[in-house]
Amino acid sequence: MKRIFFILIAPILLFGTPSWFFNIEHDEKCEIVGYGMDSDLKEAKQSAISDITQAISVSVDSSIDISSSDIRGRAKHSSSVKLKTHSKAILSGIEFVKVENEDGMWYVGAIYDNSPFEIKLKKLLPDNLKDEKQNRYLKKTWGIKNLNRDIEKKLNYQIVRKDNFWQLKYRDVLVPINQNNFYKFFSNQKSNLVSIKANQKIYKQNDDMYFNVKHKKEGYISILYVEHNGKVGTLLANKKSTKSFRYPDVKSTEIFKIENPYKKTIQELYVAIYSKKPINLYEFEQVSGNLLDESNYNFHKLISRLDSLDFSTFVIKIRK
Repeated sequence: MKRIFFILIAPILLFGTPSWFFNIEHDEKCEIVGYGMDSDLKEAKQSAISDITQAISVSVDSSIDISSSDIRGRAKHSSSVKLKTHSKAILSGIEFVKVENEDGMWYVGAIYDNSPFEIKLKKLLPDNLKDEKQNRYLKKTWGIKNLNRDIEKKLNYQIVRKDNFWQLKYRDVLVPINQNNFYKFFSNQKSNLVSIKANQKIYKQNDDMYFNVKHKKEGYISILYVEHNGKVGTLLANKKSTKSFRYPDVKSTEIFKIENPYKKTIQELYVAIYSKKPINLYEFEQVSGNLLDESNYNFHKLISRLDSLDFSTFVIKIRK
């Protein structure tokens, strides 16, 4: 992160810089300030934007070596992988409050209003709204329940992936969702036909993990999971089942152990789907020896599919 880089070498680079650089006053509760510096004005502005987007984005922006792990959150003991995800996000609504050139170097200060998305969305919505049908999964999440209460109308909201951000969409209105708000769309939900529960609600490093899946009718069971950043993977696809079961099975050689390389407490969402016939899960990558990559930001696709499926969900927390 460039801000940290500048601070580390402050005795050299910050000599003679504008007095306001890294000292812009702002509302700490709802505003994020970003700083950039470069000999090119465009690059200096992009650095300031990147400073802000790193604070908002739900994606990981670092390079991490993960030993003895092949599934983030679920580990095996025979592999070593590297996670490296960098996002260059585009964000509307950034105000450049300070732009100054000194000795051929451009210094830029930018501010972004990071108010709760409910507040920002309410300001942007049109008048004369009427109740609309909502997605079966989304309408039971706290994020949408709060919106329904505050706006006093049930609207057909969508979660979309745009400009490297998760955003809440209604018609042509888009509002970026930061990490804390993103978790408002992780929800425990039950179905009459299928249920899923993990052996714990809160995990720490190296804990064993397994699931108890219950269903009333013979059919096919699939299990998918959503990482804290909205990437989706398939753990189990179309298992033909006549009775409730544990996954992985006690006698199975497949063992899930918790790994959390992100140095912060995170949440994950697990989804069990029941179907009378096998369903097509081509949109969601089967978890293998590699971590999910940029192509797996598919939470929006999963939400859309759940609108017509029988499912249950379970949220877990993984301590740092």
